[in-house]
Amino acid sequence: MHEIVCVGDVHEGVSFDYRIDPETGVSERAMDLHGNFAKAARWAIEHQASLFCILGDLFDRTHVAPFFRELVRKDVIEPLGEVGIDVWILAGNHDQPRRMARSTSLDDYRGYAHVRVFRRPDVEARTIGGRKLGFVILPYLHPEQIVEDIRKKLGKDVPREDAYEAARRAWKAWIENRASELKDADLRILFGHFEIQGARYASTAPEVVPHDFTFTGDMLPSTIDLAVFGHIHLHQTLSGRVVYTGAPERIDWGERLDPKGFVAVRPDGTWSFVELPARPMEKVELSLGMGDDPTERILAALPDDVAGKLVRIEARLPDELRTAIDERRLGERLREAFHYELRLTSTDRPRMVTEEFTMDPLRLLSDYVEKNFADHPKKDAIRAEAQRILKEALA
Repeated sequence: MHEIVCVGDVHEGVSFDYRIDPETGVSERAMDLHGNFAKAARWAIEHQASLFCILGDLFDRTHVAPFFRELVRKDVIEPLGEVGIDVWILAGNHDQPRRMARSTSLDDYRGYAHVRVFRRPDVEARTIGGRKLGFVILPYLHPEQIVEDIRKKLGKDVPREDAYEAARRAWKAWIENRASELKDADLRILFGHFEIQGARYASTAPEVVPHDFTFTGDMLPSTIDLAVFGHIHLHQTLSGRVVYTGAPERIDWGERLDPKGFVAVRPDGTWSFVELPARPMEKVELSLGMGDDPTERILAALPDDVAGKLVRIEARLPDELRTAIDERRLGERLREAFHYELRLTSTDRPRMVTEEFTMDPLRLLSDYVEKNFADHPKKDAIRAEAQRILKEALA
């Protein structure tokens, strides 16, 4: 009772190109993400929470299809409002436009009396469970917004890194001043959507946000008792008083080993991580050589139980063996899997090039990344971030 439920990085509206419902055009995998978000809302209702906070990236883009906006309205916003739970939504790097004058799908919920949408830094005070709580709220600002703001304040053009250092000093002072205004509060909490230096992105490969602005630990004054952040999908704690909620469901393959859920903060400043059931992901990697039976080698490498799982097979092999793979047998073996994909990398050629002509900008971008970042450990993350920016530009 009286918990503050903190959920980050839901990414409603993210696109998957498999298990598409022909009626809605939406992948079942996208519904996995929404399902866990709805579970968090139901937990808040069942435990009579006082506040439900979405710490950035509710949506995967600034504008998502009405289908996803309606899902959020029907399964989260309205049920929480019916039982008197207020909802705070912070803009994240995916759903915050690069210009404040531009709208976002988050604005759809401003008409609800129990919903606040934060696109600019702010301060709030609430009495919860008999205790006075003060909140410093830091939604995401894009790097170019931060740089532009600092250049205006300084009245001159400065390099990006110099602007970042000036921004860190300015934000440190702003946070300290806002926290001092909340001196009468029993507990001061900071909610934000940024990277803190030293945070780990995931158990494997991180999402990449080029030139992302990062917070340093000294930017959080001692008067802040607890800082809860979104933005990084791996649940973790830093320095005792900084916690990342993590995402409620696995978004990409870099997160396949990570537990998923949300954070419930109590009015006394203690908190718990509430784990949610996440879709299992199995990655199989192997190298094949001449003389191998590629089909048998792949079948032998697969886990015994694949039911309901996402399976990715990554095989390095000579070009000559590609046609020897019996994909029918693989499909039969993996028929119980939720979805599987076979990725073949040539050992004869350093990079794979596309042989198909297309004018689709997303496909062209994907092919470019495949050609120029084939061996990069963060290739998938680079492609995902580039596609997100392109989608926003095209919209």
